Amino acid sequence: MPTKPIGQSMIDANLINQYQLNELLEYQRNLENRTPLGQLTVELGLVEEDEFAPFLASYFNVPYLNLEERSTIQKEALDIVPKAIAKRLNILPVLKEENTLTVAISDPLDLPVLENLETITRCRIKSVVSPASQIREGI
Repeated sequence: MPTKPIGQSMIDANLINQYQLNELLEYQRNLENRTPLGQLTVELGLVEEDEFAPFLASYFNVPYLNLEERSTIQKEALDIVPKAIAKRLNILPVLKEENTLTVAISDPLDLPVLENLETITRCRIKSVVSPASQIREGI
């Protein structure tokens, strides 16, 4: 797990500045639901999704996969997860190796999604981070 708060790490990565972080934290406190800080930076247009996804992958030490650059997604992987489920969970299966299914996901900490996939596929799930819009387009 990261030792530095994500907000400070976003400042260190020059994604946002201290003033923006303070504003984001205030905005986040006033929300009814606890929207993650990173998600807010993208939703509010402070950081582009294509810029934030590689940062998030690095922050959580999870591989990043730019789906626009990946020319082939393994058909066997796609066949394992029904399209309706992939759409609902916003994940994209990309690779199947033995009993491991690699899936692109925009939030590597979404454990309920990963656990559901393990149950559905009966595979060990390995996640890679990709922008949510690329995942939706890939589905």
